[in-house]
Amino acid sequence: MDKVLATIFSQELITFWLSLFTVLIERHMPWPDKYHPLSLWKLFTIRMADKVLPTKEFGAKQQKLSGSLAFIVLLVPVCVSIAVFLYMSVYPVFFEALLLLIALRYKNTQLVCHRLSKQIALDKKILARHTLQPIVLRETNQMSVLGLAKAACETLILRFNYQYCGVMFWFMLTGGVGAILYRLLYESSQSWNIKLTRFSNFGLSVKFLVTCLQWLPTLLSGFSLALASLTFRGLFALSKVKTLLDIRGYILNVGGACLNIELAGPAIYQQHKIRTIKCGGHKQVILVDIKRVQNLVNLAIYLWLAVSFLIYALLYAAAQ
Repeated sequence: MDKVLATIFSQELITFWLSLFTVLIERHMPWPDKYHPLSLWKLFTIRMADKVLPTKEFGAKQQKLSGSLAFIVLLVPVCVSIAVFLYMSVYPVFFEALLLLIALRYKNTQLVCHRLSKQIALDKKILARHTLQPIVLRETNQMSVLGLAKAACETLILRFNYQYCGVMFWFMLTGGVGAILYRLLYESSQSWNIKLTRFSNFGLSVKFLVTCLQWLPTLLSGFSLALASLTFRGLFALSKVKTLLDIRGYILNVGGACLNIELAGPAIYQQHKIRTIKCGGHKQVILVDIKRVQNLVNLAIYLWLAVSFLIYALLYAAAQ
């Protein structure tokens, strides 16, 4: 009995149990936006851009440099604070679990899409547009029911990749510190999104760094979606990588293929229509597909937890 308890509470498996507990808290005890640390970070990034973003008379090179320096200025105090807390913490593993809880913020997206689905079913299209707007960059005020459903499906898949798989990957590789630093990078790239004309050069440096950090987690994310779907369409889509930097297109193609629904296409940003290549399956998105995507993502999350347990178990076995 003592040997079993020693195995369960070994250093490697304690990390897994804490991460599992953290995932369950994030899924079943949503953290309101106005009290969440990431909301404060977004506010900092917006205010920083207002202060240091060069005017149009400055060239692209100056704007890129300004964006790089702005992020460094924001990140250094956070890194110093984390280092101090880790040094002073008696049980660093619990502090890292807290960092994971802050970084692992995905359930809110699922709740918004679930609420959106109910509003569309009740033919409350205007309310549904307002519900979707805070979690997407594109304009929603002219969206049809098809556009709302497709945008919700895309958001669920993309944010599962960016906010869940990316965070879990870097947590398993580098611990809570790596997870929170990755998430801060991601949130900065969202605040300074290069699809917006104002940040087309200012946000390039952060966007490139985030893309590099997301590349390998995206491959694993696509693989988990394909396995969770139990279809050959998803597995076949895994091999279609047109460019290593087209993370968005790749994961949407895999997610859409798994459910045989067509994703991507034209979207309006700042009153300008941007066309992306349609991908995924052949069927048009309908309302019920929002629930299908949520079910697929939930199965993929369980798969990630199972694989993480296996990895920690192997680490424990190797340490013996």
